[in-house]
Parts: sequence; C-alpha cells; structure tokens
Amino acid sequence: MAHLHPFRGYRYNTNIVGDLNAVVTQPYDKIPLELQKEYYARSPYSAARITRSMEKVDDSETGYPEAGRLLQEWLDKGVLSQEAAPTIYAYFQHYEVEGEKKVQRGFIALLEVKYSGGGILPHEKTMAEPKMDRLRLMRSTESNDDLIYTLYTDEKLVINRILVEKTAARQPDIEVKDDYGVRHRVWAISDAKIVRKIQDAMVPEELFIADGHHRFETSVNFMKECRAKGWKPAGPESFDKRLVACFNSADQGTTILPTHRLVRNLAHFASASLLHEFEQYFGVEQADSAEDLWERMKSGRDSHVFGFYPADKRRHYLLRLKEEAKVDPLMLSHGEAYRHLDVSILHTLILDHLLGIDDKSLVAQEHVDYARDRDLCLKQVNQKLHQAAFFLNPTTVEQVQRVALLGERMPQKSTDFYPKLLTGLVFMKMLIAKPDYP
Repeated sequence: MAHLHPFRGYRYNTNIVGDLNAVVTQPYDKIPLELQKEYYARSPYSAARITRSMEKVDDSETGYPEAGRLLQEWLDKGVLSQEAAPTIYAYFQHYEVEGEKKVQRGFIALLEVKYSGGGILPHEKTMAEPKMDRLRLMRSTESNDDLIYTLYTDEKLVINRILVEKTAARQPDIEVKDDYGVRHRVWAISDAKIVRKIQDAMVPEELFIADGHHRFETSVNFMKECRAKGWKPAGPESFDKRLVACFNSADQGTTILPTHRLVRNLAHFASASLLHEFEQYFGVEQADSAEDLWERMKSGRDSHVFGFYPADKRRHYLLRLKEEAKVDPLMLSHGEAYRHLDVSILHTLILDHLLGIDDKSLVAQEHVDYARDRDLCLKQVNQKLHQAAFFLNPTTVEQVQRVALLGERMPQKSTDFYPKLLTGLVFMKMLIAKPDYP
C-alpha cells in the first residue's frame, strides 16, 4: 500500500530569484564538478547550493553547515514561499529519446516512510558513502530537496486521466527546460476532493523505487535517528515522510538508459588472456568499429550481449552469452529474476569471477566507475584513465519490477531512468518537535 499525502511545499519566489531555469538543477548525483560550478555561476539561489554544496569539495565529510544556514535564510527572506494549502503537484516531462517524442506524467507528494516495509519496493543495492553524505545534509537542513523517482503500474490510467483533466485548461505553475532539452511542467493541485481521489487511487498500488535508493534509505535512517532522540513530527511535513514523484509505468512514458562499466587499477590486467577466459561463457566477435558494435548490441538485445573495449588493444568486441552459461553454478546461485538480467550476468561472470571485483570492492568503489555516455567511455579508455569499458543494453521497466517484486536486488547502477527529476521544483521543510533536555 502506498500512503501518500498532500503537503504545503515551498516553491521559488520568482519576484526574487527571477528565471526559474537559472535555479533548478539535475539531482545531486548527476552534478559533476564542472556542472556544479556552472550552477553556482547561474544564480545565488541555485538549488545546487543546497543539494550539491561546494562545502563537500573542501571537506569530503562536511556536515553541511552552510547549506543549512542558506536554506534557513531563503525561508526567512521569502526566497522560498510556502503553499497556502496542502497540495499535490502534477509533474509532466516532455522529452525525446532516440528520435521518439515522449511524455511522462506523474505527481509529487509526500510518502509515509514509516510504512516503508510494505508497498515500497527497491531493486538496487546501495553504497555506504552516498548514504552517509545525504544523511549529513539532511541533519543540517531538515528538509527534502531532491525527489525520489517511483513507479507504479495502473493499466486503467485512473490517476493519469485525473492529472490530464485538471491541467488541460491551465498554464503550468512552473515550466522550465533542463540542460538536456527536457521540458518540465508542474501544476499545484490544492482542490481537496481531487487530492483525495489521487490518494485513494494510490492506496492499493505498490511503489517501485526507480531512482533514489540512497535518498530513500537515508530518509529511513534519519527517521530512526529522530525517534531515538525522542523527536516527534510537529506537522504533516516532517521526518516521517519523504518527498517523492510517482509515475505510472503503464503510460509508456518511462525510459531506462544503460549504465556502462569502466574498470581501473586492476593488477596484471591483460585483454589477450581475458578474451581467452571470456570464451568459457561467451562467444567473442570483433566488431569493425564502435558504430558496428552499437548496432550489433542493439540487434542482440534479447540474447544477452555486451560490448568490450580494452585500452591495451583499442579494439571493439561483442560478447554473446552461451546457452550453457545460463545454467552455470555461478548463475544458478542467484534468484531467477536476477540471473536473467544483463547487468547481473556481467557482474557475476566477468566483474566478480574473472576480474575479482566482488561486492565489497564495488561498495568501496575501488575498481569500477559508471557512465551513461558511450563516447565518453571510449575517450576515457583511449586516454588510459581506465583499463577497459564494458557496454550494456538497457534494462526494461518490467525486469526492474519483477526483481523488486521477488525481493531481489540488482547490482549498483543497474538502471539509469531518463529524464531525471529536477531539484528545486518543490522543497519540503520538516516540522519537528524536539524535547528540551537539560
């Protein structure tokens, strides 16, 4: 069951900040240093100054005192204005991917964290450092700035019809275009009857975390900390709830992009011997070019294929899983849904078994980096910043949901949902009653 609530969110006051395009940002984990600097330069009110504060550049274990101070200053000076009534926000994304125009329709609300054991389904493993970093930020700001991207599946499109009907005759309250050309449109819906209809329609639904596993687990951990201190929620917006965006996967507006793997700092790495070891599990074919490799991978999506590009050869290889490898004991040691995923096959047979990169090394981020852009991967390998790149086809939404339903977890960075949900569209500030101990 998905327990969702309207709330009195905070939105940027355009009379003070001006153009909203200058203050909204990508999620914190999609802001590299150069983009972080660009966001800072765009506006003194950029959401990056909260969610991706430069404090971390100077101190990797910062407690984010400046982010907490700045957010409070924005609240005090009216940079952020609170809604007059509890609100749910319709959130539509208009975008294009591989030449196809799409619209993803959903809404923003508060999710009850205390019911996270039922109806909220994760699908990916998480890493310790990002969770600790987000926890330090949450302790300082006592707010939610980034959205968690969740999916549900309603074939009847009940909520979609409500959202389309209630936004059709209105200009959006927020309309911005992000750094990748995606148009984001938001409408504040405060009509209590409509809000109740959306809440009731969501009660029987299960929410799958698409993007934001670290943020969700951080919210659970922060709630536990608050309770341990004897703190209590002082209003609907508090530590027992989390800012989320909910999208209906049955509406066909969702896109998953692949996240490729780059390996580094492996002792005695030699592609010649590795290619020979691959043959135990894969058919190995050399492609004529990167474009030839991409085309072969696309046409082989249903047969578990991978791309391999090593720095010591600078040649493109296609790896095609052999039938007998599917029943190898290494694969059979995992659950049924897990072992049918390309990313799981790559991690189990290649990264772990052949390269010796186990779960502990992955969590510590010792040997593997992740990237969406294939050309960037090739560039990194050509510059010998990495020893090799492994390329994957995208995971499907159905595969993600099946893994989550069966209680399994994919490897880290198994999915890259697109478009990303912008930070700074809506903020939630927690109301907390704190006992005054001597």
